[in-house]
Amino acid sequence: MNYICDPSDESLVGLCASGVISAIADAWTNTKTAHIVITGGRTGLAIVKAIDIALFKLVRENRSFEGSMLHVWFSDERFTSFDSPDRNDSTLIAGFGMCKSHIVFHRVDTEGELDQAAANYAAEIALELGSRPFDAVVLSMGEDGHIASLFPGLFEPGVATSAIAVHNSPKLPLQRVSLSLARLGNALHIYIFALGEAKAAALQSIQTGPVGALEKSSPNGQLQILTDLSAPADN
Repeated sequence: MNYICDPSDESLVGLCASGVISAIADAWTNTKTAHIVITGGRTGLAIVKAIDIALFKLVRENRSFEGSMLHVWFSDERFTSFDSPDRNDSTLIAGFGMCKSHIVFHRVDTEGELDQAAANYAAEIALELGSRPFDAVVLSMGEDGHIASLFPGLFEPGVATSAIAVHNSPKLPLQRVSLSLARLGNALHIYIFALGEAKAAALQSIQTGPVGALEKSSPNGQLQILTDLSAPADN
């Protein structure tokens, strides 16, 4: 893991957005399509807004990227209706105010059973990407060390499917669809935010939690931990 420590959340968000945009530009140069994963919450919305501005600038300054498309996937989603205030994706999609014509949003189903929604999301990933890695993954670590909806002790690290059903989340709402550890790890660039004193304990034991398991499952890229705290002493 590579730790980037800065007391300014704004600086860390900007650094992440710059890295994501660079990954998108590389993908567009090669294939005209790019695939990224974004996270929810306050940090997620700040990142989305920064990416949106940088993406607008990228397209405006590079005519060769006209017609290129960015596919946006969600690291986890609450299994509620599209109009529910509990949804992550609605707020994040609204944060892309300048570049929607260049973006395809891949949302988790709201109808049917939870397990079927997870299976459908996994099938959609397989259809769009196959074994191709995500170009960039952005996550935020919770106070207990969780990422996406992969909570310590409550997920199976070896699950090979791309998306999994979470039936009893420790945080409400109980039912969620999360990308799996294996699929999140199949990415060229991975950025994980750990912001605020409430994350200090989880940051110090990060290697033994879901983030440590993610690093072991990631064959393509080094994890970047962006934090306003000090890096673990044994780093």
